[in-house]
Order: sequence, then structure tokens, then C-alpha cells
Amino acid sequence: MASKDAIRRNSGQLEVYPGVRLRTSSGVYDFSVDDAFLDSLSVQGENRDLVAIFVTSWISLLADSPLDPHQKPKKTVRNFIEQIRRDGLKTTVVRYSNLAHQIVKSSTIYGAGSLTGDWVDDMKTTPVFYEYHRYFQTGDVKLLDYLYTFLNFGKKLDYVDETFHSVAFRGWLDIEDKLRSIIYEERDVSSLRRILSAVLPPFLIEDFRPKFGPGSVSERGVRGRIGKIQSFPYDPLIDRFFFHGYLGRYGMGEDYGLVPSKVIPDPWTWPYARITERIARLAFVPKNLKISRSICMEPSILMYFQQGVLREILRLLGSSPFSSFIDIKDQARNQQLSLYGSYTGEVDTIDLSAASDSVGLRLVRGIFPASWLIPFLVTRSHSAHGPNYSDVIRLEKFAPMGSALCFPVQCIIYTAVCIYAACLYVFENETGDSSSFEEWLTKANILRVVRSFRNAPGKIANGFQPLAVYGDDICVDYRLTQTIEAILNRLGFVMNRDKSFTGSQAFRESCGGFYLNGHDITPVLFRVRGVRRKVTAAHVASQVQLANSLYKAGLYNAASYLRRCLDEWGGRKLPLPYVTDDRWFGHLCKEPHNNHLVSRESPNTGNPRDPWYQRLEHHVWTISYDSRESGEGVQPSLDNYEYMRWWSSRAGKMAEPSTSSVSRHDTSGSRIRWRWIPAYQ
Repeated sequence: MASKDAIRRNSGQLEVYPGVRLRTSSGVYDFSVDDAFLDSLSVQGENRDLVAIFVTSWISLLADSPLDPHQKPKKTVRNFIEQIRRDGLKTTVVRYSNLAHQIVKSSTIYGAGSLTGDWVDDMKTTPVFYEYHRYFQTGDVKLLDYLYTFLNFGKKLDYVDETFHSVAFRGWLDIEDKLRSIIYEERDVSSLRRILSAVLPPFLIEDFRPKFGPGSVSERGVRGRIGKIQSFPYDPLIDRFFFHGYLGRYGMGEDYGLVPSKVIPDPWTWPYARITERIARLAFVPKNLKISRSICMEPSILMYFQQGVLREILRLLGSSPFSSFIDIKDQARNQQLSLYGSYTGEVDTIDLSAASDSVGLRLVRGIFPASWLIPFLVTRSHSAHGPNYSDVIRLEKFAPMGSALCFPVQCIIYTAVCIYAACLYVFENETGDSSSFEEWLTKANILRVVRSFRNAPGKIANGFQPLAVYGDDICVDYRLTQTIEAILNRLGFVMNRDKSFTGSQAFRESCGGFYLNGHDITPVLFRVRGVRRKVTAAHVASQVQLANSLYKAGLYNAASYLRRCLDEWGGRKLPLPYVTDDRWFGHLCKEPHNNHLVSRESPNTGNPRDPWYQRLEHHVWTISYDSRESGEGVQPSLDNYEYMRWWSSRAGKMAEPSTSSVSRHDTSGSRIRWRWIPAYQ
């Protein structure tokens, strides 16, 4: 570290890492990252700039303590910096996040003096020991909020380490072997099949509207929706089961409006295009500083039709009893139940390890009704290329992460497991004879148990607390947890005990919400993506979002540093607007003054009746989804696809997400560009 300005870097690279100025008990000092410090951490390649931003942001958080930050000695900051250098970045980040976990996991709901948990002696070596000691004495939640953010700040650092990928690939193969050898118990499969048959309506398509997803596809070199349209392959199974057969009901496709001209981007050339191989492409991306996670890029035509099937799944779930338990578009239900469980102990939160990879194809075939299986299997990849396009691996899992059907199928299965556990609970309390459970498990009893889950948490005489399932995040009545875990184990799933919280623990976590004894202590995590020499949309959007999150949490020094860092990135000026509402893209503040921006009066129509006539506009950098691609044959296909999307949105079916909220949305296919925006934003 250097006490003055950061050291300049070699020609052609980033020139300056902006530093942070901290007021300490012995005066004001500047701290910033230099090359020597990064070299001491053995940070190379694309991680270098990311780590520089992260470490300096982490240091700046020390000035945001709820206690008087000016009393923090300069030596404390220096020791923290030296600790990172001595122990290494990964070791320090992992150790600090483990300390955060220790603080909350031992806190219990019952018993005097137990709300702050057991004393964590290792906190003495952290720069926030003063805050921790005060929290342990007083139980002040504001101090815990700050501690939990500071200790967890680097938990989701987007750090690229190829050694993580190889370890993750071996784990991925191990799960495939496990799925290949697992033997499901007939009682479990039969019970789950009865439950899904009783609760799910038949799979009937009302208004099929497939679309391209935002992610990459398995075909190499295909980028953006124009590339996907141009390379759209032909698939005989899709043609057979959707268009000519309407999901196996032969001769009925056109009767339901399923004709290529309505749902294929370029229907005239589609039958003559190359035939898809139906092979996904496996890759690994950073999950945190300890592991990588697997993703699969699906063939473009399968991804396209998976999106249409997904839309129908959501419609059918919304009209079924499962609508009380599953809401794929909203995590609030899980978070509310987590909050309730943190101070009552009546709702447990369950998390699973490698959940998406552990859904076996044989399990899906065994428990879903036939009308649901047909669209599932018709749009499924049967194999995947290994990393770097290595050997083709036959998939034992139903759908890898990357398939649009992976998430909803998980939700349905885990919900069915919870209902299965509730049926066992009710049956044993009503009859006490487990030998006749199969006879008891009728449609009427299943629906009776489904109705026994309350709509809102609270004291209950009969029935269960509400159930909420979002992927592998499960919030369920505490009386069912043990049975649910046993069923999941038999089906090949593993409960993650480090991230599952049950019984008298005062801590609950689900869907990104963290709660202790009724208090929301959700930390702000460093989630900056796409840091490159050349400014990227992902970098700008994620750093603006992080700075705004810190600002809303009252961590103003860290927010200010990240804004200044972005303004000075790569020696360029990035004039971003200040806004009062984070639904707009820009830096959040209470009273925005955009004097740093170039302004003009809008040169519009000149018609005084025009609402934009003579409005004040600012010239800013912003996120754009405008296409820069052109070429022979592109425009007609693109026009047809855009018309399909417009038609769907006009029907009130699938409106596109607003780009004004780009800081919270995927930035795939976008870029940074100059734009005039109205000043009142």
C-alpha cells in the first residue's frame, strides 16, 4: 500500500487506482492500492483491477462505522492492510465471512443473554473488534448490521481462478455418477407422482410465445439475438411434437395456432437449416472465493422453445394450488417467512447443495404427469460438451443450470416433497399406522393437506405455517423439516447445513434476505462484474448498483469511493447522472445537482404542444441495447422477430423489462454509449 497517490502502471494499462481518504484518531491519511501490493497477493490478469477496487472499497468501509470512525487508530487500518498482504486475499475474505457466520449461528431465540450468541475470540484480530465488543455488550442491531456487511463484503467477489473450475468439473462428474447409480424408493416416487397428478392441471398450451433468452448458446460464435436468428437450426422433435402434433396430439397443431409462421423468427428457411445436435456446452464461472459453479449453454432452438414452455408453466402454476407456494417472479414471500422464523422458530429455512445438478432425469420421468413430460423432454438437451469443448457427456440430470426449465422444475419437485412430508405428518397423527399410507394418500386427502398450509404466518391451532419455495430456498413449518431432509436424501439431494437454519436458532436466511431475531441484517456484498481495461456495461451497471446499495445502507464513504473510482476509471471521465430514485440509471442521492453534465434544450419538433418541447436534457454515459449488427438478410428476420415480441407484449402477455432499471437487470448484449436524457430524471 502507499500513503499517497497510487503508483502509475505500465504503458497501455490502467494508470491510476483511485485511493480513499480516511480520518483516523491521529489525522487524515490517504490509502490506495499499488502494483507492489497486488504483486504481493499474486493477483494476475483480469483479477488485478477488480481486486484493487475491492480492497480499497473494503478499507473505505472502516470510515462508515456506526461508532465514531475518527477514533479508529491509523495503526488499525495499517494492520488490516498488512493482514491482507500476509495471509492473502482469499484466506482473509473467507476467514472474515466465517467469523460473520459464527456470530449469528450461535444466537438463539430462547434463554436470557443469548441473543448476541457466543463470544467469538477471533474477532480480536479484525479491525472491527471495537464494534464487535460493543455489540456483544449492548446487542445494538445497528452495530450488527455494520459488522455483518464488513465481514461478508468480499463473499461474492467475482474472482477468476482456473483451479476452481477443474475442482468444480470433478464435482459435476461425481454428481452425474451418483445420479446414474441412485435407486429411488418406489414409495417416494409413487407418492410424489400422486401429489403432482392431484395438484397440477393438464399441460395445455393456450397462447404459445417462445423467445430468445439473454444468455449465450451452445453454438460457438453466435452472439446476440441477431446471431441467434441467423443461425436458428432445425429440430425434428420440435417440429414433430409442437407443430404437427401439438405435444403429441397429432394433427392438432394448427388448431391451437401452433404454426411456424407465428412462432419461428424466419419460418421460410427453418426447415432447410442445419439440424441441431441437441448438445449443450458446459462451462464454469466464479461463485465465490472458494468455488466455481457450473452453467450450461443450451442450443439456441432449445433455449428458444424452453422460454415458451416456461411461460406456460408459470401460467399453469398460477391457476393451481401451487400458486400459494411458488412465485418465480418474487422472492418477497421467502424473505417474509425467514423474518418470521427468526423470532418465532416456527418456520425453518432449508438450502441444498448443488441442487440444480441433482435433479435426476429418472426422477422427473417417474413423478411428473405425462402431459408435462412431453414438453419437458422435447426441449431438453440430452448431452453436454465438457469444458473447452472436450468429450460429449450423456446427461443423467434432467436439466442443467442454463436451461429455462431447470429452476421451475426444481420449485415443483421441492414443493411436492414438502407436501409429501406434510401428508406423512397428518397421516401419522390421524391413524398412527404407516402401513396403509398408500391407501390414505387419495386426491381428496392430498388437497386437504395442501389447504392446511396457512396463507400468512401466525399462531395456528391446526394446519401448518405457510410454505414458500424459490429454487432450492425452502421456507417450511419447523415440524416438517426432519422428514423433508430424509425424503430429500433418499432422492439424491443434500441439505446444506451451513446455510440451513432451524429450531431455536435466531438466524434465518432465504433468497438473499438475512434476519436475526426479527431484524433485517442483510449485508451489502461486493458484486462488481465485468471489470476490464475497456469500460463494459456489466462493470458500470454493477458498480453503480453497489454504490447505490451502500448509499441506502448509510455507508456513505464506501459509496463515495466507488462513484469516484468509476468517474476516474482508466483516465476517462464517465459523466453519470445523479438521481433521486434508483429505478433510473445513475448515482442515487437526496438532492441531485448535475452541474457536472453538459446540458441543452431539447431540439425536438418545435411544437409547443409537444410534451418534450424545450425540455432540459443532460449528456451522459448510459446503457444501450441498440444493435450495431447489419448485413444481408438480417433486417427482415429481425423485423419479424421484433414484431412477434411486440405482438406478445401488446396482448399483455410478455412485456419486455424496462431498460431504465438496467442496474438490476442482466446486461447481456448491451454496451456503453452517449445519450441525452431529460434533466428531471
